[in-house]
Amino acid sequence: MRNRKPLPPSMEDQEDWPIDQGRPLLLRLLALLGALGFVMLGVNSLLPAFEPPSPRPMPDQRNRSIT
Repeated sequence: MRNRKPLPPSMEDQEDWPIDQGRPLLLRLLALLGALGFVMLGVNSLLPAFEPPSPRPMPDQRNRSIT
């Protein structure tokens, strides 16, 4: 015979469902920080597309004139 795990108690024996405590607050804050960082990377990568083009730099006139 194989050793089998005992079956969990039937739901009739339990009064309430177990309560899930969720994640600790520090892990939730860390996940929020990571999500905000990911969003900021996306926003920063799109910002140059919405900026007006910069004007061309004027050629340096000092190099051409010899005094």
